[in-house]
Amino acid sequence: MATPPQKKLASNGRSRDAGGAAAEPHVLLVPYPAQGHMLPLLDLAALLAARGLAVTVAVTSGNAPLLEPLLAACPSVGVAELPFPSSSPLLPPGCDGENTKDLPRHLFRPLMASLASLRAPLLAWCRDAQGRRRGVTAVVSDFFTGWTAPLAAELGVPHVTFSPSPALHLAMSHALWRHLPTRRRVEDADEEETVAFPEIPGTPSFPWRQLSWLFREYVAGDEVSEAIRQLFLWNLGSDCFVTNTFAALEAAYLERPLPDLASRRVLAVGPLSAAVGGTTTSGSGDRGGKHAVAAASVAAWLDAFPDGSVVYVSFGTQHALSPPQAASVADALARSSAAFVWAAAARPGGAAVPEGFEAATASRGMVVRGWAPQVEILRHRAVGWFLTHCGWNSVLEAAAAGVAMLAWPMGADQFTVARILAEAGVAVPVAEGADAVPDAGRLAAAIAAAVGKEGEPVRERAAALGRKAAAAVAEGGSSRRDLEELVRMLKKVDA
Repeated sequence: MATPPQKKLASNGRSRDAGGAAAEPHVLLVPYPAQGHMLPLLDLAALLAARGLAVTVAVTSGNAPLLEPLLAACPSVGVAELPFPSSSPLLPPGCDGENTKDLPRHLFRPLMASLASLRAPLLAWCRDAQGRRRGVTAVVSDFFTGWTAPLAAELGVPHVTFSPSPALHLAMSHALWRHLPTRRRVEDADEEETVAFPEIPGTPSFPWRQLSWLFREYVAGDEVSEAIRQLFLWNLGSDCFVTNTFAALEAAYLERPLPDLASRRVLAVGPLSAAVGGTTTSGSGDRGGKHAVAAASVAAWLDAFPDGSVVYVSFGTQHALSPPQAASVADALARSSAAFVWAAAARPGGAAVPEGFEAATASRGMVVRGWAPQVEILRHRAVGWFLTHCGWNSVLEAAAAGVAMLAWPMGADQFTVARILAEAGVAVPVAEGADAVPDAGRLAAAIAAAVGKEGEPVRERAAALGRKAAAAVAEGGSSRRDLEELVRMLKKVDA
C-alpha cells in the first residue's frame, strides 16, 4: 500500500499559519500507551522543550496522569487530551483499559488497531490549534501509532517515527511487515524454522518463535492484523526515524540507511534516560509510576555492600512471573549467597514471593513489591549485575549505569536485545522464553559466578559501555549531535 507523501525541510525555515505569518515551531508528540513506549518519548519531549520548541503530547484521558512528572519538570509542555475509543468494535464492550498495563495480553493488538480512530479527534484538535495561531508544524509519533503519518500529511507537516526499541529491532519489524515471510512447514508449527534479514548488516536470522509476536499472530485478511500492518507501512513514509539507542552499542545498524526502513535516516538519541539526567522524567522523581519504596531508603540499604556485589532483579511491567518461575528465582537467589534487590510483582497478578523467602534472606536481600526506583538502584555503586527480561528501557538504564546483565529474554523485542547485548559482551544468558522455568541450581551458579571473579571481565566491559553511553549524550557526543540535528529539522519546516 502506498505511503503518504510527507513535507520535507525547506530553506525558509518556518511554516506559515492561515494568515500567512511565520508560525513558531510546534511539535505534536503521540506516544503509544504502554510504559516501555511512553517513558522514552516523554524523555524526548523534555529534551525538545528544553531546546526552545513548543511541545504538545497527545494522550487519552486515562493516560494523562502519567504526564505529571514531565509537566512538573517542563511546565511549558502542553497536553492534547483525547477521548478513549471505548466504542471501537475491535474492543470488548465496556473496555476501559487505556494502557497496556491495565489490559490482558490478548487485547494488546485490538487496542493498537483501535487507537487509529483517534485520528479524527486529533485532527480536529490540530485544526483548532491552527485557528489559535498555535498550528502544529511537525508530528513525532511512536512506531505503533503509524496512523499519525496520514494525519501529518493532511496538515502538510513533516512526520517523524520514534522507536523505543533498538535500531536492529526497528529494521526487523518493518522488514517483517513489508515482506510477510511465512513458515515453510506450517502444518508442523515449526517454531525453530529461521527467518533471515538479508538487507540488515550481518544478515541476522532468528527462529520463528523469537520474532515479534505482533507479527507471528498476523492472519491475512483479518481486520486487526491488516490494520497493524498498515501502521508499519505508514511509518515508511516518515521523513526520518528517531530511536532510543546510541552508536557505540548499535554502530552496525546506524552507519548507513537501511532498505527495510525505506533508506530513511535513523537518528540515535539515547540513552534518553541518561540524556535527561536528574532534571526530568528520568530523575529522582517517580519515573513511570509511584515508587513502592523511596530511592533514599534503598540507597541507604545498598550502602552496606561492597562495590558491584549486589544483583538487581526485575522483569518489567508487562510480564508477571508464574508461581513456578517466582519459586525458581527465589530458590536461586537463596542458593547463590549473593546480595540482591528484587522488584517483585510489578504487574498486577504477579506471583507472590514464596513464603519464608524474605526472612531467610533478610541479611542480604531486599524485596520491593511494586514499582521500584530502578534508575537510582542501577546507578548505586554496590549494584554490579541486573537479572533482566531484556526490556530495552531497562537495558539502556543498566548500560548507562555500567551494570552487567543476566539475560532472560521473554518476548517482544527482547530476543533482539539479548543478541545486541551478547555482541557487546555485557550480558550472560541464563534463561529464555516467557514460559521458561529455569533450573534453580544452574541459575544460582550463574549468579554466584557473576558476582565472583568469573564475572569480572563482563563487568569491565559493562563499565566501559557505561562510559561510552555517557560520552554519547555529552556535549559533542554522537547522540547529542543527532538530537541537535532533530531539533534543527523540527525548527525548520515548511507547510
